[in-house]
Amino acid sequence: MIGYISGKIIECSEHSVLILTQGWLGYEIGIHEITFSHLINAESTDLYVYHHITENAQSLFGFTTLDEKKLFTELIKISGVGGKVALLILSLGKNTLIQAVQNDDKKVIESVKWIGKKMAEKIILELKDKDFVKAYHWDVTLSKTKAQQTMLPATLLENIKMTLTTMWYQTRDIERVMMTIPENLTELQDILPYMIREL
Repeated sequence: MIGYISGKIIECSEHSVLILTQGWLGYEIGIHEITFSHLINAESTDLYVYHHITENAQSLFGFTTLDEKKLFTELIKISGVGGKVALLILSLGKNTLIQAVQNDDKKVIESVKWIGKKMAEKIILELKDKDFVKAYHWDVTLSKTKAQQTMLPATLLENIKMTLTTMWYQTRDIERVMMTIPENLTELQDILPYMIREL
């Protein structure tokens, strides 16, 4: 079983990354949008990996943290949630997902493609009693910091907006979250993960 991969990024898209290891083996790994935003300008990476084996196929899914891998593992245990759907759910962001589960907020989870009302209810029911969900406290400090949109270069803001619109986020939502960018985030590779997490 493959549990961790480190190597050079050969190709990266919103849904997968191809990593060449030191042993000259290339692994194609499924990722979600937030992971993609971390890797977009990187030359190499280290990912925790879930090796999913079925009768007909083998798939690899990569995560930047063990917490995300744990959440993914719990999601795919739910009937009707496969690996690709679990990645879409994780694109909400760990904080947003766990907060939605803790608050019985079905609408947040329903906003994910392929997730209907009944499935959202099932996900909340299945995750709510997990110890790591009950004990989790999300970080709300970033959303409370002073907006600095006017302090950032216009070209950087346009680049962010263009990247996020190609990922199918709505312009009005992008602009709303832009107003909350914390002062300590000034580079594209730092701002994009924040934006996706808040969106």
